[in-house]
Amino acid sequence: MKLRIGIILAILAAMIPAANAVIVNIAVGDQPYYVHGPGYWAGPAYYVWAPGHWSWHHHHKVWVHGHYVRR
Repeated sequence: MKLRIGIILAILAAMIPAANAVIVNIAVGDQPYYVHGPGYWAGPAYYVWAPGHWSWHHHHKVWVHGHYVRR
């Protein structure tokens, strides 16, 4: 019985045109949170955006969000 249902579903899926296919895109990553753009001066110091990355914390991988660092 299960084999017959599987065959019928495979035939029906083959009959559906590819134009009706649904495409799903998933983006993983840290989007830059620019407050001042990719870099800015604050007095004598220049700060640039450092993108997010994966890091280890107590035997677990954690995501470190992007932030501004002093150059």
